[in-house]
Amino acid sequence: MKASPDEAETLHFEEVGYGKAVRSTDGPLRESAVYGLNLITPGIVNPLRFIPANFLGNANLTSSMIDPAFAQRGALIVKAVDEGLAIMRMRYRAEAGEGAAGRQFLLSRTVVVPGVEYWADIPRGLFSWAERELIAQAFVFDQTRTASAQSVKLPQFQSRGIDWFDHLSRRRQVQLGSAYQAITKRIGWTVSRVVAEEEGQSPSALIAADLDVIASLPRKFALRQGQDDQFIFNLGIEPALTPGAVSYFPGHLGGAIEAPDLGALRHAISSGSDEPTLVESVEKRSSLLHDSLDRRIGSEPIPLKWHL
Repeated sequence: MKASPDEAETLHFEEVGYGKAVRSTDGPLRESAVYGLNLITPGIVNPLRFIPANFLGNANLTSSMIDPAFAQRGALIVKAVDEGLAIMRMRYRAEAGEGAAGRQFLLSRTVVVPGVEYWADIPRGLFSWAERELIAQAFVFDQTRTASAQSVKLPQFQSRGIDWFDHLSRRRQVQLGSAYQAITKRIGWTVSRVVAEEEGQSPSALIAADLDVIASLPRKFALRQGQDDQFIFNLGIEPALTPGAVSYFPGHLGGAIEAPDLGALRHAISSGSDEPTLVESVEKRSSLLHDSLDRRIGSEPIPLKWHL
């Protein structure tokens, strides 16, 4: 059950850790260390699916797939799965020690929020928390780790209403409208450096905040079509690895982006009722199986275009 408006929510999640064991938090690898799962909480039924390569469609991963801007903290990937909403932070770390040069190994931390089927099920403030707080640390050999479901208090999230929206700058409205349109129609999302600077946030933080606003809206729409896993969000990893996701990859040139329908967003904020022009089921209208760039909906990445 969601907390009442403006009340901070408690996030309950399962967790999976992956990588190689190290001697100390910032130290080198333990002798003969090999890749493996080093933390699995009891609610995880199939932990192997949360190994990064499996999570990303059996990809042959390399460090070059993570944009240099995200190399230190790692990429953030959000995916709707059978268990709920899975959020993975993955990065490469030097075998010789944190921040050292030389050979690297892959590590990841994945939190799974159970029971999330619709955007309205997502705890308010989850995306901003993940962007800011979710980190992936190497497993220290012989260090005790809690193998039980975890919980954290999310930052208080301010409810959004039509008055709030109307008082935003026009650029900010377009930014948020693009996010809403990207999620409901899968046609793209424009990110503006000016908007990020106006809000006093990094681009990644602003994108996460937009998703939090959309998750807080009173209308209900599914995170995925049918029973197939669906990528939702990608910060920092090659967009081709997360088909169907809203992606931000600074090294990606992006493509043409349609102007957002701000009327649909205002309708969702003010009433929460279904907007007939939104794509809720691609099976209903074959004409909507492709976007304006002739990309198949749900099967091709949606890059974010960066305006200088």
